[in-house]
Amino acid sequence: MTVSRVLSGKGHVAPETYKRIKKIIDEEGYQPNWIARSLASRQSMILGVIIPKIENIFLDNYIAQILSGVTDVALQNNYRILLCPVDPKSNQDSEYMNLARSKLMDGLILLKTKIKDPKIDVLADSGFPFLLINHKIYSKNINFVDSKNIQGARLAVHHLYEKGHKDIAFVAGSMDETNARDRLKGFRDALNEFGLACPENWIIYGDFNKETAYRKSEKFFQTKKRPTAIFCSDDYMAIGIIQRIKEYGLEIPQDIAVIGFDDIELAAYVKPTLTTIRQPIYELGKSGAQILLNIIKERQSIPVHKLLNVELIKRDST
Repeated sequence: MTVSRVLSGKGHVAPETYKRIKKIIDEEGYQPNWIARSLASRQSMILGVIIPKIENIFLDNYIAQILSGVTDVALQNNYRILLCPVDPKSNQDSEYMNLARSKLMDGLILLKTKIKDPKIDVLADSGFPFLLINHKIYSKNINFVDSKNIQGARLAVHHLYEKGHKDIAFVAGSMDETNARDRLKGFRDALNEFGLACPENWIIYGDFNKETAYRKSEKFFQTKKRPTAIFCSDDYMAIGIIQRIKEYGLEIPQDIAVIGFDDIELAAYVKPTLTTIRQPIYELGKSGAQILLNIIKERQSIPVHKLLNVELIKRDST
């Protein structure tokens, strides 16, 4: 029992006894058996993180920063994380629930989930601890941490308007995700506030993909009147737009200003450096993991619906 107290860091042990036991542990190179510990405690000490199984997912700075926040909190609490790639097009309603039943993890974090995904409802009905990151569902048995995406989009349009822009185009993300819909809503709300209009052909859907945004942005340059500014729903799409503008021989921001969303690391290194709306990506992961652990340990009641602040980061592209 005394050795157990030293290993867990819980309970009183006399200082001299603690030193003797720690010395033996260090000399023997002892490591606790995680399987045995989980069987005894009936907890796996693992958080599952569901990510979409898509090409180059681990090259995505957005995903990497969220995972970094989740991992830091997990390790601080003696937990590990288990990545669970799933096919975003899967129609198996019980897919998330099957992971929960496996007993491999004590809770689940879901990234890049889709609107009206029936797998979320099945998981919610089960009572298994889980949390959504950067996706909003206001329900009594669903927890989420998200950014203030509507406010962020309004900040972007306000900034462009203050710079004298009234002809503003928009590159939307995937309409299967609530954050993309919120940014589109914030864009339209801000235009209405300033009495501005945006032609339908000045709104394209880039699906949070740089190549798709680059390709579809062709229509911005096919009309007699082109936009003087382009607001992109994430930084990767903004980088694709910058490339397209340069290929037309136009200057940024003199001919067309560009603003993104997220503030990924690359945003400060592209030329010109990218003005963007910073959402606290690392904090989303960190906060989400801490809330989920609190729910698992019954230190926090559900539902938890938390929105994190965003801010405008001014750089050369506007």
